[in-house]
Amino acid sequence: MYPFKFLKSILKSALRGIGNDPEIKKISHKFPKTTDFLKDRFTPDEKFGLHLTIGLIISSIFAYLFVSLLYGFFTQDVFVLSDLRILNIIKTLREESLTQVMLFVTTLGDKLVIFSGIFLVSLFFILIKRWRYLVTILASTFFGEIFIWAMKHLVERKRPPLSVALIQEDGFSFPSGHAFMAMAFYGLIGYFVFRRVRSKTFKVLVVLLFAFLIIIISFSRLYLGVHWPSDVLASLTAGLAWISVFITALEIRRQFKSLTKEKIGWRVSQVKIIGLSLLALWILSAIFSWQYLLKRDYRSLPSQKQSLSINLPRENFSQKLFLGLPRVSETISGKAQEPINVIFLGSKEQLQKAFTEAHWLECDRIRASSLKKMTVALIFKTPYPTAPGIPSLWNTMPNDLAFQKPTPNNSIRERNHVHFWKTPFLIDGKESIWFGTAHFDQTIKESPLFFLPTHTIDPAIDREREKIKEDLLSAKDVNFLEELQVLEPTLGKNQVGDPFFTDGKAVILEAR
Repeated sequence: MYPFKFLKSILKSALRGIGNDPEIKKISHKFPKTTDFLKDRFTPDEKFGLHLTIGLIISSIFAYLFVSLLYGFFTQDVFVLSDLRILNIIKTLREESLTQVMLFVTTLGDKLVIFSGIFLVSLFFILIKRWRYLVTILASTFFGEIFIWAMKHLVERKRPPLSVALIQEDGFSFPSGHAFMAMAFYGLIGYFVFRRVRSKTFKVLVVLLFAFLIIIISFSRLYLGVHWPSDVLASLTAGLAWISVFITALEIRRQFKSLTKEKIGWRVSQVKIIGLSLLALWILSAIFSWQYLLKRDYRSLPSQKQSLSINLPRENFSQKLFLGLPRVSETISGKAQEPINVIFLGSKEQLQKAFTEAHWLECDRIRASSLKKMTVALIFKTPYPTAPGIPSLWNTMPNDLAFQKPTPNNSIRERNHVHFWKTPFLIDGKESIWFGTAHFDQTIKESPLFFLPTHTIDPAIDREREKIKEDLLSAKDVNFLEELQVLEPTLGKNQVGDPFFTDGKAVILEAR
């Protein structure tokens, strides 16, 4: 806690310096009433002083952020336009064991679990005669439900498509009720516990624990694909503004209202037993809700892959490849970046075999285990030849496959790299068409994207296209069909701001 004491000391010194400034003194003598009013607002011992000022500032900041997100929805700003791409990226993180965890986590924000928690917490506060806490938790959750209902019916935003969802939810999407109620309920419970514990270390742990709980409940709604990212962020900002009002009121009352604690008639050990018993009942309600959710077959929803196919005749198929579809990959906000420069005809197995025979390696998916390996390789400069990369996007979808070929240095920092997407096109109803973007990763940036290290690419991306063509043809598993002019010669930047230049051509290769 020493850094906080140090910062507090600096702040006090700064305020004293401002107060002793000659120009400030002149203004205070000229406007004494205004000066006294402002001074009272920043005085800790004033009843409606510093506590109220800090509370108003915090609630105003987060209320402004919520209104900005609401306005962004109606004006379709950059963040809202990124919603579907973010959900498509999150889909790539799914695996069965993590899905089971997220299904349990999301039940902690369900109405049944929240309401059972409210009932049990209220019962506990009645037994120990903590009437302020009782009124606060009831007001926060009751009026919070009204607020969420009103906002949903005001905005009437549809939920994400079933193609990105693991479970089906009814009702409108904006804002997320789970995220807001997690803040309104668990946020206040965290505050009550924070005020109860005396150890500063435990106070920090309480804040981190309840913050993590709220964040993971909110993320579960994105993982399950039932809310847009902007829904969840809006709920968190609104929730922070919401509970800051209640916490400010409690802080003012706690510090400046002389209250005599009523005798509760229970020993400390009895209070602990009662609290633990009620907590056990709440956990049982959460498990019951989780088991009910597991009975819903989330795997029966539509496939997450593209279901519509576009059949192309072999004759002149290359002239129809980009009808209605983008010719370039895109950033998370939808801006154009690297053009499609490798086109492959064949099945997934044929694509994998072709690169394997050419001594390229398929990249690992982003998982906890692969991130651990990547971190070790970066710190200790050890090889990791199948290291994952940041997903690249085309037509709002992250790449289906990625391949890389280590350089003689065998370092994670540099590699030949290509992303592939399976398109909806089929040749004569049989042969799949894959679009790819290739570049050479020449080093790793210190600044992260999506909290991950990112590679800096060689601007001459055409060289990588030609290397892939040469490697695959030398392995004798593919045929070269033609070179297609996809774009005019272009200068551009990729999703992390690295420049590139290209002649705009793509090579078309076919599996033998």
